[in-house]
Parts: sequence; structure tokens; C-alpha cells
Amino acid sequence: MIAAGIVWGDNPRLDLSRLSFGDAAAARGEETRSHVGNATILVRHPPRLGHGQTARLPSGATVAFHGWIDNAAQIARDLSLPPQSDNATLYGTAVEAWGLAAERRIIGDYAAILIPADGVMRLSRAPWSKHGLFYTLQQDCAVAASVPRVLFGVGLERRVDPARYAEMMYGLAPQWGAQTYFDGISQVEQGSIVTIENGSAQKVQWYDPHALPQTRLARDDDYVEQANALLSDAVRHALRPAIKPGILLSGGLDSPLVAAEILHQLPSGHRLKSFTFEPMADGNEPVLPAHFHSDRPAVEAFAAMYPALDTQFVDNRGIAFGRMLDDTIRTSDAAYPSLVSTEFRGPWQAASDAGCDWLFSADMGNQTFSCEGNWAFVEFLRTGQFGKLMHLLRAVPGDDRPMWRRFAARSLLPNLPAAIRSAIRTLVHGEMARPLVRKDVRERLDLDARYRAQYGEREWVRTRHEFIEDAWSMTTAGTEMTAALEDLYGFQLRTIPQYRPLIEFCLTIPTDQYVRRGEQRYLARRMAIGRLPEEQRTNRRYGRHGVDWFARETPRLPFMREELERIADDPVMNGIIDVDRAIDMLDNWPDSPDYRTKLEVFMPLAAAVVAARFARYVDGRN
Repeated sequence: MIAAGIVWGDNPRLDLSRLSFGDAAAARGEETRSHVGNATILVRHPPRLGHGQTARLPSGATVAFHGWIDNAAQIARDLSLPPQSDNATLYGTAVEAWGLAAERRIIGDYAAILIPADGVMRLSRAPWSKHGLFYTLQQDCAVAASVPRVLFGVGLERRVDPARYAEMMYGLAPQWGAQTYFDGISQVEQGSIVTIENGSAQKVQWYDPHALPQTRLARDDDYVEQANALLSDAVRHALRPAIKPGILLSGGLDSPLVAAEILHQLPSGHRLKSFTFEPMADGNEPVLPAHFHSDRPAVEAFAAMYPALDTQFVDNRGIAFGRMLDDTIRTSDAAYPSLVSTEFRGPWQAASDAGCDWLFSADMGNQTFSCEGNWAFVEFLRTGQFGKLMHLLRAVPGDDRPMWRRFAARSLLPNLPAAIRSAIRTLVHGEMARPLVRKDVRERLDLDARYRAQYGEREWVRTRHEFIEDAWSMTTAGTEMTAALEDLYGFQLRTIPQYRPLIEFCLTIPTDQYVRRGEQRYLARRMAIGRLPEEQRTNRRYGRHGVDWFARETPRLPFMREELERIADDPVMNGIIDVDRAIDMLDNWPDSPDYRTKLEVFMPLAAAVVAARFARYVDGRN
């Protein structure tokens, strides 16, 4: 982690002598403080690898760098620097030599602070980056840090507009842009640079995911070869600093493909540990058509092909909603809807207990090489490719509706205006499950319309543009949560498909590389030939996480009721959360589980509890 503060006047509001990452980080590494001119730089050094770095350049500038540069060797050659140069030196030297072009030439996942000798603060964040950077400008001083808690440590008051709690329950953080939960704190958006000088900030958004040029190759096989090559590059870069890597492994396509490439690249005699969530045996939802509940059979079949893979299955026994909730909020200074889910708590803990220094995942696999190409239902209609459309509609797994209804729902309806789409879907499927926000607050903040604009009318993305926007929003917010998980569990997280060249390739190739003769995930299935068991490679069912939620959460109903009663006594949160409706839902808790009940009952209740817990934390109440 990195932090820096700078003072321009004689009466700064914030006390830079208190610049620190706080107790949560102190137990897991050392903090190094340095000074340049009127600025203070702080870097945290994790115990197992130097993930935060500083460098002092010959010009007198100081760089604080958090993350990694994948093409470091090439950058060093281009700058005539020694090949062993650290990332902070490479980054700072590149910016001094190339200016804004340095951001385009550097391939990596990072946030960086550069302070030249003249005292200007330059903040940057790579596109598609998990590394965040937050900053505040306060009375002749500015402070920037990887996590918000540093800003509060130097004297900034925690203040949250209550509207943020309602927006959090709706999952609208991707719409915030540079804004954050807290008044007075902004975040550096991915693919942008913020320059702070004498109390004012200027932003340059240099990266636009919608401006990427199309990728067109000569042969079908060229796309598979290029995707495999880019996946290989992503894995090679990820493995470079790893001493004891682990991977979150499912029974699908994307994480086994990543695991297969890791195992291919591991040196002889080395092993890879995998961690798989397994639902408890009893109390699960009914299996939906075209779905499966347990990843274990597929993971075991995959492991039989790779003797160097050590599998571990974790059923999360004893783990329910609320597990480490306060710890995560306190460490992250944030609360997102993902805190409702607990499926990965067990595998994360298992990876930590196993001593993994890096935990890899295939998140964003569905946005890259394992993409389904769901916009094809609309694209094929708009472009008159009716034969391809009929193939696709016939092959939808688990959809037993008449063809005319499939066509209407998946291809025709998405072309209608939003209001008409919403009315028709409500008529057919009933009201959309809403978060437990009071009606007057929903209407005042226009939350339902904003939710539909962000997540659609209960439909798949309708265009390639929407798909790219959705992929971009996945890495927009939530960086403080990732930093908190690394603090709490002691490993570094890396999402292998979140590798810029792979993302850019996959976002720009033709639709028919994802959808061919009705077969979706066409690219991933070709990449998997010879790497995955054939039954797994050709499987068209979807895995479901958390199907045992009912068995976990029903014993926790007294806890939920207690939390709701506390909300009722909170004048701020009671004005936001519809407590009466929440208690009614709790009183009518179902006798048996199903997927719709999870969406309409458990998840809204849990989101309300998360929002209230976060509000109490912000206000300093138990």
C-alpha cells in the first residue's frame, strides 16, 4: 500500500505526522516514511513480497508505486535502465521520459503517486486495475492513499451523505465515478491521472474502453492461438513473484483453463493448491434447469488429469452471513453488496491457512475468453442474420418456452424503449425484487431508474457497447474491499484474466468467435481442447454458488431480527430502510428454499443489515 501527503501553506488542516496505515496493516508488514520537499511519503511493505515500493529519481522526484508492471523488462530496455530496476523506478522514469504516453506503454495493474521536486502531486491508476487510490484536499494540504483509513488517521472526519447508504443497497457504486462513500474523499478513476497543485485538482481520463480498435485475424484458429498466447502471458507474469500460489477453482470453463496453464508453467516438482466451495449436503435449493450445484465432480475429474494439483473442498460449515462483517468494514472503510455473500470466506481462509502468498482467480473470465456473447440475440436480429439467430434460440440451455417467446424475450423485447420493456417484464414475471429502501427515498433519489440504467431490465446485455461498459464497471469501484481481504487473510489477490492485453483482445474480436452454430462460449471451448475433460469442456450447464443459503441463514433469524430492531431505533437509517417491510419479510420467512426467495427475501434483508452496520461504524456507534 502507498500513501502521501503534501502541504502548501502554514496552517494545514491535516496532520501529516500521523500518516499511517493503522493497526490492520501493522501486523502484516513494515511501514517506511520518507520526505521530499513539503511532502511526506508512506509505503507499506508486506511480509512476503514488496508490493508497495518507493523510489527517488535523479531529478529529485519521489515515486510511490502499488501493484505490478507486467512488461517491466521491455520498459527497462526502452529506458536503458538495468533489468533489475524496481517498479517504482521504472514507472517514475517512464513518466519523466514519455509523459502521458508512459501510461499507454506500461502494461500492469497499479496505482502510483509521483511528487516532483516542485511539489506537484500526480496520482494515477491503470485501466482494469484492482489497485485503488483515494485523495482529499483540505485547507492547504492534500493526502492520497490506497485505502481511506489513512485519510481519517491524519484528521479527516468520517462523514457520509445518507443517500449513499440507499445507493449502496442498490449496488450503484459504479455510477459514482470519482465520488466515494465519504464527503471530502475522491477516488482516482481507472485509466486516469489526477494532478494536484496548490489546492486544486485536474483530471485527465486518458483511457476509453469503447475506443479500442476492432481485432480481425485471418483464420478462426488464429483467435484461439492468440487467446491462448495472451492467457499464457498473463499466467507467466502472475507466477513470477509467487512462491506458494493457490487458485480458486470451479467446475466451469474459465478457472480450470487458468489452472491448466498455471500447471503447465509450474517448474518441475512444484505443486498448485486449489480451493473449491462445496455446498452442504442438506437444505439446498431445488436444482434449476440447466444448472448444477456442486463443482466437486468436475474439479475431481480435472484434477485426475493434473497430478501436480492439490485440491481442497470447503463446505463453509459454521459460516453464515455476518461472518467477519465488522472486521471487513473496519479494514476497508466501505460496504458493498458483495458483503452479503459468504461463499468464498471458507476458501479464502483455507488458502490463508495453507500459507499461500498469492491467490489467483478467474474472475472476469466471463468478460474475456469465456464470454458467452449474449448480445448476439439482439445483434443477429438487427443485422439480419436470422439463420444464426434461430440456431442460437434453439440451443439455449434450460429454456423450454415456445420459440416465439424465446424470440420475443431475447431478441425483440430488448429493442423496445426501457419503459415498455419494464412494463412487459413486470406483467410476465411480477415486480422486480427491490432493496429495502423506503418508497419516498427511492423516488427522491430515482433509485429504480438508476438501477435499471446500470443493470438492465432483468435481461442480458443488449449490445457490445453495453457488454464493454459492464466489464469496465466491474473494476471501477470496490478496490478498498480487495485491499481489506488481502489485509485480513494475508495473501495477495490476482485475477488472471484481468490482464490488459487479454481484455482488449477479447473485447474487440467478432461476435462469431463467442457464438457459432448456436454454441456459446465458442472461444473458451476451443481453448479447452485437450486441457479439460471432454465432459467438462462441452458442458452447457451453469454452476450455482450459495445454494445452501437457507440451511445457513435460517438459524440466524434471531440475529437478523435484532439487527432490524437496532435499525428501527436509528433515526437516520430508519428514515432510509423500510423496517416494517423488513420485519414482515422476516416474519414470513419461507419453510423451504428456492432461488427467487433468496433474491426477494434474504438478499434485501442482508443488504439492509450491511448498510446499517456500516452507518454505525461511520458514526462511531457499537
